[in-house]
Amino acid sequence: MVSIVTSLALLAVAGCGLRLETPPPTEPVPDAQETLRRSAVDGALLVGDLAEAAVATSSGLDPTALATLTETGTFADLHVTQLGGVYDSGLPEPEPTASATDEPTTPTAATPAEVLDALAASSASMREGIDQTDDGPFARLLTSIVSSQDASARQLAAMTGTPLPESLVLPTGLLVPETTPSGLTATDLATIIEAEDAAGYAFEVRAALSDGDVRAAALDRAVLHRARAEAWAQAAGTAGGAQDPRRVAYSVPADVPTAELAVQLESSLAESYAALTAEAGTGTRLPLADLSTEASLAAVAWGAPLGAFPGLPEQSTTPPAAG
Repeated sequence: MVSIVTSLALLAVAGCGLRLETPPPTEPVPDAQETLRRSAVDGALLVGDLAEAAVATSSGLDPTALATLTETGTFADLHVTQLGGVYDSGLPEPEPTASATDEPTTPTAATPAEVLDALAASSASMREGIDQTDDGPFARLLTSIVSSQDASARQLAAMTGTPLPESLVLPTGLLVPETTPSGLTATDLATIIEAEDAAGYAFEVRAALSDGDVRAAALDRAVLHRARAEAWAQAAGTAGGAQDPRRVAYSVPADVPTAELAVQLESSLAESYAALTAEAGTGTRLPLADLSTEASLAAVAWGAPLGAFPGLPEQSTTPPAAG
């Protein structure tokens, strides 16, 4: 018995000098959602880096164009932050190799055309992500960023005289799907039908009270919004029935200038459609996202300032009024 105890004691002492080898920690493999998030961050980072480089090296641009480039870079930084920033595993960074240190990590020079290409590529990638993610709020955020990037691209192209990339998706037309997106309730559909119809009515009233370009623009939007209300009612199966939420007339404020009213109407629709992207099911969100972007772009055309997060009122970057 003594010999057994002695042997165990010797083993315990000997074990104190042993070190069990364990493999070093490795970075976890990203799931589908994290892959979408990182892709979105990478696209926004590139836009920001190129915009910053273009501001530094495009000396021939006028101050307005340079301001647009600067704003594009600022928006890109905000997008990266809201997307969760660059992934950090917490693991030690590997030692840089000689070849890695020879190449710059960020561009030092860029042209407006390169910024536009980056905006188009990032917008297209995020637009695909809207329909792929299982995370509704993330889809809503991507919808807003796509709207922001598309608006920035339009303004940058106009300010610099650079053609828009053909790959940039600029939604136009009816855009309403023939079947309702999955996940939307009857209340959701009734709300958007009424909102589109009310917008059409308001634009009709203002077109009748205006002339020239304002009248033509208001009439165009009236026709489009009325058509969208009808298309949604048809898709929902409520057109002309007891459940059709459309009314004969709506209240239209008389003391709000037409352009300001138009901005309010289009911005409200952009918010509504962005919210619906969070409710809709995977694979059915794109029409809603495109409708949000189209309404956001229409608001800008009526005089709304560009924003980093159109359609997301809680992310407004407009500073509060003094006083």
